[in-house]
This record gives sequence, C-alpha cells and structure tokens, in this order.
Amino acid sequence: MDGNKTLMVTSLIIIMVMFFYMLNIHSHSVNILQFWKNKPVLNSTKQCTIILRHGLGRLGNLLFQFASAYGLSLTYSCRLHLDQQLIDELQKSFEINLTNLLPKSQLNNSTLTNKIYNHCSYIPILLNSNNSYSTELSGYWQVYRYFIDHIEQIKQQLRFKQSILDQVNNFFDKNISKNVSTSVGIHIRRGDFLGVRRVSSAKYIFDAMSHFLVKYHSVIFIITSDDKQYCRKTFGEKNNVLVTPDSFSAADDLATLTLCNHTILTVGTFGWWGGFLLHNRSGDVLTDSKPDYTPLDVDCRKDDFFPPWFSFLNNTN
Repeated sequence: MDGNKTLMVTSLIIIMVMFFYMLNIHSHSVNILQFWKNKPVLNSTKQCTIILRHGLGRLGNLLFQFASAYGLSLTYSCRLHLDQQLIDELQKSFEINLTNLLPKSQLNNSTLTNKIYNHCSYIPILLNSNNSYSTELSGYWQVYRYFIDHIEQIKQQLRFKQSILDQVNNFFDKNISKNVSTSVGIHIRRGDFLGVRRVSSAKYIFDAMSHFLVKYHSVIFIITSDDKQYCRKTFGEKNNVLVTPDSFSAADDLATLTLCNHTILTVGTFGWWGGFLLHNRSGDVLTDSKPDYTPLDVDCRKDDFFPPWFSFLNNTN
C-alpha cells in the first residue's frame, strides 16, 4: 500500500508540474499574439490618390470629370487632388465644399502614377491592389457608374448657388400660371453638334411632348438650349411652351431643368445633368432613341452612360 501511495503522489506531482508548464506556454503565446496584434503595420502611411490635373470642356463635361474623380476617391477611400481651375469654375454655380483636398504642393512626384485616359468606358477594377499608387484621370470620364454609389454626396456638392435659384424661381413665378400642374424641362443641344454629330430631331421633341401631354393633365414645357432662336421659331408658337431668356447663363438653364417636374433630353452631357440633378426624385427623364442608344461616340455603352431611371421614348408606356 505504501508503494502505491508513493506512486500516486509522484504521478500527481508530475501532472501538476506539466499543468503549470502548459499554462506558462499558453500565457507566453497569448502575449506574443497580442504583440503582433498591436505591432504597427509597415508602410501603413501609404495611401492611394486620385488626381485630376485638368478639366476639359464646358459645364456638362466638367461635371462628369468632377463627379467621377470624387466618386472614385470615395469608392476606394483615396485622397483627392482636383484641378483648382475646375473647382473655381464650378464654385461659380455650385455650393461645392470639399474638405481635405490634397493640394498640388503635396503631390509626390516620386510616387508611381498610373495615368488613365477614358472617354466613356466603364473599368470595373480601376485601381491597382497596391494602395500606394496614384491614379491620374485624363479625358472626359462620362460614366455615371463611377459615382452612382455616392449620389447623395454628389448632389450635396452640386447644390446651386442661392442667387441662381432665386433668379430661376422668379422666372417661374412670372411666367407659369398657378393652374399648371406639371412642368417639363427640355434641353435642345445644337451649336457645335450641327454638321459634326447627330442632333435630335424636332419630331423627337414633339413626340416626347405628346407623351407628357397624354400622361398629365396640365403641362408647361420650358426649353433651354444653346440655340434659343431656333427653339422659339420651331416650338415657341405654342401657348404651353416657354424658352428661357437669352440673359440666362448655362448654370441658370441647368438649374431650370432641375427645378421642373420632368425632363426631356437630347444629345450631349448638359441635358444629362439636368435629368440627373432633377429635384423631383420621382420625375420622368426621357431621352432620345437612336440605333446605338448613345448621344456620344459609338464606343459608349448605353448602360454606362444612362442611369436605369432614364427612359427612351420608344420604351415608354
């Protein structure tokens, strides 16, 4: 019996020694794991940067470039550098208030920069997995899919100056009867598109107007254009059609479109933004029907340029 007791005591001591040994190893492992969790990651200060050095074109084009650059910076959590002249131009019309823009002086010229020219193509994976890359945008970037996920932030930045809204609302008050229930803004692009690109026909405009006259009880059509003389001659004889004054700037005309209940678009980017920034979220946005479904070049895809709530005349009920 004494031998058995001695053996039991010895076994118990061995078990206790192994327990404390394993406990010590576990504690040490926990400390090592905690150390690696808290250990600073090397190169954690590296950041991606979206760069737009130059704005191209007029208001509609500039808005696409601004929105695409801003949208991409939000999508990829990148720093953003914008051309100061573009900001200055847009701030004449909009309450743009972006904070933490990367100034030109802080652009690191030694950082590898991927320069991408894009007119109207959607590139699903735009940025390299190495987040220290800078991506410089070149071209027009007329693809809504680059900023559609951040539509509220875009619209927040593109609020019209109060002086512009006051002027347009004053025009509405003086020229639109209180008995009119529905306003439809029309943008007719001509100008430099004449003889160079296809412009929408007068028949398309009249057909689109008929669509709204059938759908709504009392309608007033308000036309904005870069050729207002043509618009007054072609459409202005009807008592339910107004053409904005010649004194209106491009921003005034664009604000006019956004304040209407619905929109009729023709070719170009200007009218597109009138439909996109429409204050009436449930408003109809009607655009032209063409064989290639695009107001731009033949390499532009319909689904990249037109948001899903834009309708084509031959697809409406």
